[in-house]
Amino acid sequence: MTASPFLIGQDGSGEALHAIGQRERAYDEAWLQILLRQHPDVLPVAEIEPIFHPLLSIGCEVGTATGSIDNLFISPRGYLVLVETKLWRNPQARREVVAQAIDYASSLSQWSYSQLDDAVRGYLQAYEGAGLDLLGWVEKHHGPVEGGRYFFEETVAKNLRLGRFLTVIVGDRIRRSLVDMLNHVNRYPHLATDVALVELHCYRWKREDDWPLLVVPSVVARTEIVERSVIQVTVKQDGDHRVDVRQERTEEKDRGRKRVSLTEEAFWELLREQAPDDYEDVRRLIETFRATDGVSIDPVKTGLVVRFDIPGAQVQASVFFVETWGTLKVWAKTTLEHQLKRASIAPELARRYGERMRGIMKMPKRRVDFHRHIAELDVQEFTAAAADFIDEVRRAAADL
Repeated sequence: MTASPFLIGQDGSGEALHAIGQRERAYDEAWLQILLRQHPDVLPVAEIEPIFHPLLSIGCEVGTATGSIDNLFISPRGYLVLVETKLWRNPQARREVVAQAIDYASSLSQWSYSQLDDAVRGYLQAYEGAGLDLLGWVEKHHGPVEGGRYFFEETVAKNLRLGRFLTVIVGDRIRRSLVDMLNHVNRYPHLATDVALVELHCYRWKREDDWPLLVVPSVVARTEIVERSVIQVTVKQDGDHRVDVRQERTEEKDRGRKRVSLTEEAFWELLREQAPDDYEDVRRLIETFRATDGVSIDPVKTGLVVRFDIPGAQVQASVFFVETWGTLKVWAKTTLEHQLKRASIAPELARRYGERMRGIMKMPKRRVDFHRHIAELDVQEFTAAAADFIDEVRRAAADL
């Protein structure tokens, strides 16, 4: 017997929720599509890649050259999510659904921005009663897009051209054969698409009632990109051009290294758009710390955080943060002191680091958290201070 979730009251009383059996017909795939269109946050895409979150529905039964995409979504930063729904009892809920979903991604990668925009306009008229284009729909729900209209349209067009999507196969149960299939998704080397398998477990509140249902999503598996396409465009004087594509396969010795996520790639593209003069300085700074053992470069909503693992403690220290405008931030008082305390390390190290950074970043005494554009400070001094702080914390941890 498998464990069941419980609905518990404050007094400790409760009742079990009842899982819907795989052979029951409480709902069909059409219901799943409606559920996802109306409640896209059911899909745990932020666990897979933050750049795809939050989702906004822009299509249902979207026709392509190879078939219809069940659900199509986009994030405010212009990254597309294709969803294929399959129930366990459906004979297609087997290996072929992966190839089918990637076929749809391959077809979508042939679209231009205007084709997508036309499809979205039709969807909005039919399902939402809205006379908006793609950008208007995104801005209605999420406000002005980062980088402006031109950058958004260029990002979407580039993602279409590269097939840079997330393809999600959603079902009430994911077959083992589908998980195995993800190890062999190399039929479309020109696509940068990731494939994820998501189970939606549904429970009844009471055994005798059909509705409402509790829906619990979980990510079962996803692909890992081990190849990347490098595209070189050579423009001749007469205006003609040649396109060369070659595959860069990850070397065996590098397979264990964490790849640069799509969310981080989006950060660099936006930084280049918004602060082109500072791009190389930020790149050199980040790469210096990426090469340091125990340091991770973690994308967050508006930038990257440089963190390192404190030895002997399940705690990370947030050394500094860089925004897409080229601004550097340090939270010595509000964040680092707390993190060091959790690791049983004297918070005095964070205070000393903060005072050193205060001088480098020219922050007044009253300031607790520091921020300064990278062009306004000595990057070498900043780098040295951050590296010294990491070394001091490591030595302190070793003495515990």
